[in-house]
Amino acid sequence: MRAFGRYLLLAAVIAVPHRLTGQDPAVQTQLEARGLPPELVEGVSTIAADVTAQGLPPDMLVDKAVEGWAKGVPQARIMSVLQQQSRLLGQARESLRAQGWDAPTGPMITASAEAMGRGISAQQVGAVIEASPTPEAAGPGLRVAAALSAQGLGNEEAVQVVTRAMRRGETPEEILNMPSYTRAMRAQGMGMGQIRERLMQGSGAMRGAGPGPGMGTRPPGVPPDPGKRPRRP
Repeated sequence: MRAFGRYLLLAAVIAVPHRLTGQDPAVQTQLEARGLPPELVEGVSTIAADVTAQGLPPDMLVDKAVEGWAKGVPQARIMSVLQQQSRLLGQARESLRAQGWDAPTGPMITASAEAMGRGISAQQVGAVIEASPTPEAAGPGLRVAAALSAQGLGNEEAVQVVTRAMRRGETPEEILNMPSYTRAMRAQGMGMGQIRERLMQGSGAMRGAGPGPGMGTRPPGVPPDPGKRPRRP
């Protein structure tokens, strides 16, 4: 059975485009430090090297691989998911370029790919980025929109909640707390229509609904008081 699993993993690696010529040493080091087996480290770092060669950020692939291994996902399945994610990164970058971002940053591409992978459309991703006070703030906003959608808001409603909060000048922490407040309001028996209205009203209307931080504190690189979004490169 173990040998069959290795065969499947080898088949998944072979399926990676032939332009791959090496592996990503930095990714190898990260994966080895997390205890992944050598054959999986080899396969993941090979895909990561291909992504990096295309000028795309490999961080999402590393996180997915580590998460999958920790959950006991079969290695061949992890490799299949990573190949899908690598294609999604390319699609996210092309979508951002089509919307006027000639040189989107790595975090912007990663956040866009993650949101698109959860059903947020390319146009909706663009709306969140357009409303962001800084490019760095777009990532947390996209993660919150995807989380709210998963909690029961429609994709368009989730995006509207986040973009309105950004334009209202709410801090990254206030936006990141929205999924936590949503869970608390659902626990209190509120329907999604009522929750949507509370979210649309802003953090002041939510503070009585639940406890503090929802998805974490301010992400690295996001200033406490984001100023005007810089002009597109």
